[in-house]
Amino acid sequence: MDKNTFILLTDRYLDGTATEAEKRLVDAYCDRLEQIPAADLTREEEHALEVLMYARIMGKVRQRPIRRSLYKYAAAAAVVLAAGAAFFLLRPATRPVAPLAREVRFKNDISPAGNKPTLTLADGSVIALDDSSNNGIAAQGGSHILQSSEGALEYQPGAAADAPVFNTLTTPAGCQFRLILADGSKVWLNAASSIRFPTAFRGEDRIVELEGEAYLEVSKDAAHPFRVITRGMTVDVLGTHFNINAYKDEPVVRTSLLEGAVRVAGNGQSEVLSPGQQAQVRQNGKMYVADGVDMRAVTAWKDGRFNFSGEPITEVMREVQRWYGAEIIYEGEVKHHFVGSIPRNLPVSRVLEMLEMTGRVRFEIDGKKITVRP
Repeated sequence: MDKNTFILLTDRYLDGTATEAEKRLVDAYCDRLEQIPAADLTREEEHALEVLMYARIMGKVRQRPIRRSLYKYAAAAAVVLAAGAAFFLLRPATRPVAPLAREVRFKNDISPAGNKPTLTLADGSVIALDDSSNNGIAAQGGSHILQSSEGALEYQPGAAADAPVFNTLTTPAGCQFRLILADGSKVWLNAASSIRFPTAFRGEDRIVELEGEAYLEVSKDAAHPFRVITRGMTVDVLGTHFNINAYKDEPVVRTSLLEGAVRVAGNGQSEVLSPGQQAQVRQNGKMYVADGVDMRAVTAWKDGRFNFSGEPITEVMREVQRWYGAEIIYEGEVKHHFVGSIPRNLPVSRVLEMLEMTGRVRFEIDGKKITVRP
């Protein structure tokens, strides 16, 4: 079965429109994948198993025995489950997850916000952007601003400006956007984030300012080092791929290196990172370096997924809040940590139901408010 066909059939599984023949076809395909060692699976096949497990936990398809070791199954199908959730896969939770009917707990649903990113020009004027091409948005500081057919905002340098001119790209909740700077560096901006940058780089350094989260692929230029200034941290690079998470509501600022080398400085400390390392500046101001970080998990947001690697419910819900634009209210104490992956294009009720299947937490939705209970 080719990838597009499988995705189509999986979508029908999830919305309940698949025929019995289609269900049997998907079952047979996934049963074949379950017999393949995890290390031999292609990325598409890993995703196929992930989607299948998601559908099973949501009760859309019938349960089958788990024939793979729990470790390999987790690696091949990163299903969102709490610590000890492999136990849940083998037998149900010991108490009902939702004593109230779904329509009582979820008075409405919230889809990923449809708000568009905005570009603030040097004169303070604001332009709303969309995903379609829009050639010739403006001319700023010697650069022409274009929106490519892929939707990225692109700065093409022209005549040199007398003085630096700065623009700011801002994404609201439920939105992420791509930016190509005048030097060719690429920026993926996560939801509820902003980046301030010169329309054309002048002088010895290439400097941008970030609030929120971004993944960057920096063009190499040894004569003009690239610098990102963010909350309590400065990152200097020559040419590399890295991710910065510096949301104001997060207790830790993280820079994660995928390729190349960066120097991270903050609060009088400085560390040079190698690929696979993550610099963390915590609330006490001290910097720590973590080794062997799962970079696929770090950049999952860029690929349209939530990814939890043992985060507490408060951190999980901060991601939900930023993506769906919701207000989170806690009633009672929930201390559990969660592991796994969920698509970000789902309505919030589906995400919350996945978390509820662990038997550790319950949710209610009322307007833009999500209440969390043990």
